[in-house]
Amino acid sequence: MTASDETQYPTGPDKSNVLDSYPVLHQKTSSQLSEHSNLTSVLSARHMLPSEDESHGRKQALDLIKEVLLGSSDDATSSTSDVPMVIVPVGSYALGVWTTTSDIDCLCIGSISSKTFFKLARQRIRRAETQGVLLLRRVDASTGTVLRILVNGVNMDLQYCPAARIVERWSEIPNLSHDDPIFDLPIVSLRKLKPYRDYNHILRATPALSTFRLAYRCIKLWVTQRGIYSAKFGYLRGAHIALMLSWVCKRLANDLTTFAASDLVATFFHHYAHFDWDNSVVFDAFFHKKVPRYQRNAREPMVVLGLHAPNANVGHTTTVPALETLVNEFRTAEESLSSPKMTWQKFFGHPSTSPCASAFLHSHDSYVKIDIQFWGRTLAKGKSLVGWVESRCSPLIADIHKSAPNLTIRIWPARFTDRDITDSESEYHGCYLIGLSKRDQEPAHINKENKQLAQQALDKTLDDFQSMLQSEVKYYDASSSWIGVSLAKPSGVQHLRLDTREWGDDTAEIDDDSDSEDEFDLDDPSAPQPDDLSHHAASTHSSTPTPKLRPASDVLNRLRWDPNLDPANYIIGYEDRFLGAKEMALERWKTEQTDDEFIPQHRILYFKRKGDGVVVWERRGRVDRVFGSGIGAGILEGEGAL
Repeated sequence: MTASDETQYPTGPDKSNVLDSYPVLHQKTSSQLSEHSNLTSVLSARHMLPSEDESHGRKQALDLIKEVLLGSSDDATSSTSDVPMVIVPVGSYALGVWTTTSDIDCLCIGSISSKTFFKLARQRIRRAETQGVLLLRRVDASTGTVLRILVNGVNMDLQYCPAARIVERWSEIPNLSHDDPIFDLPIVSLRKLKPYRDYNHILRATPALSTFRLAYRCIKLWVTQRGIYSAKFGYLRGAHIALMLSWVCKRLANDLTTFAASDLVATFFHHYAHFDWDNSVVFDAFFHKKVPRYQRNAREPMVVLGLHAPNANVGHTTTVPALETLVNEFRTAEESLSSPKMTWQKFFGHPSTSPCASAFLHSHDSYVKIDIQFWGRTLAKGKSLVGWVESRCSPLIADIHKSAPNLTIRIWPARFTDRDITDSESEYHGCYLIGLSKRDQEPAHINKENKQLAQQALDKTLDDFQSMLQSEVKYYDASSSWIGVSLAKPSGVQHLRLDTREWGDDTAEIDDDSDSEDEFDLDDPSAPQPDDLSHHAASTHSSTPTPKLRPASDVLNRLRWDPNLDPANYIIGYEDRFLGAKEMALERWKTEQTDDEFIPQHRILYFKRKGDGVVVWERRGRVDRVFGSGIGAGILEGEGAL
């Protein structure tokens, strides 16, 4: 492996100081592990290396969806499309690390509004059913509307980003500086472009891409088997591995002429097993040159930053117990790979078994068991119910840790069941398990009375969690479903097996204020941009229909990320399910999602400034002083007026 010329290393007198501040220690593996063919053979047996036929099939599927939506299969230009748009893959497919079970994530960038695009996309996809293109469902995810599509047997997720200027200069985009003025876009547009820009940079700047890709697949297989690959439960996802591994790969290439994929894997586990997660953040020092500005809150024990704006932590769902699990697993991998007699076959185990899931059922003192039953006539409701429960598991773990900090807590990121699964069954029954164990050494102050108080706090946490789930009528219907939360002994769960039926995996938590196909046109030149906030004036005319009110999610993003505004100066008013209207500091909004006070964004009533009490956005009155939508009522005069 040789360092690529594309890698942008620091230059000049500050180079050594920058790199010396962020060392990565090379871990040399045995000759048995270093042998390239040994690793590829094991990965192939576990379906981590796609065949030529599979690669060809996915390329054909991607070309077909481009042809259907654009009238062209050329991703380098949009000149032959009747609407100025481009479609690019993102995620594992774009990075070249996809496996046989991977979807293709696609981003369409165009000059039309989101509403128009999704209407057009649905029409064209439905007309192409005879070509093997099928629209499965629309998902309103936190990142925006996603169309789930099946193209000749290949699953695809399609998102849209309105950015006319990007399309106009598409051929130049890969070579432009990350701070080029063309990227002065609304925050929501930048967030949608970020995966493409980050992965494109990794592809161009990571040395020896084939070594990186092999190491990536190796790490993904291992963390999946160990039950730590699922971001919604606070663990890892592809973006974590890509960013964390890219940095380690670049850092090693700066010090060494060559290294094997096994060395890269061993160095990855060693580095992050001993990383100072409490005081440090993971970032690419070759790209950022210095620690990026990021406001870390107390509920972010793990911070892994991407490359391009806006700065975001891909590890924002990680809880303290989840990070503890990750570190312990990294150390397990480090210890295994340092053994002189270790082989890849031993490291991964037999490909047809799930020993780690079975071991989980026998490794804890007790288990929180979250039972779900669904017998409704519409399976989509069952999927929504399961998606909702899954989204609340990570906050539950945080609450359990708060009430019982002396316990080790671990959730297995998959459902279990005690039934033989048949596809013809109409009733679904499964459960999620959270393992609880006493630490090896309990603090001296833990006496019998303290233990009783801790048990009472844990019981209350579980009761409150069950009540919260059952009170959410948007997802829970007592006439067709049941949810129960209880403590179980090891003997009560050891007979369970993994539930292989997909009755919730593809469903995201729906946010009424996510940017749906009816969203405000974010790239409309007439819409105020972030740099217009201090001087743009809105105009309203009684003779025209009332404009659509910008959703609360856009206002929240603007107040949180616009450099001209201070989020500490704003308060959110929201509707509590039991107490009515309440207020919360904007900066606390994200952290409170791990408590009983979690509030979906559709319950936001208003935003107001602390200093003078001026309401800058109100749903009921359709007032928007942030963007000038709704009835307008003027635009914020910048922080100087606060």
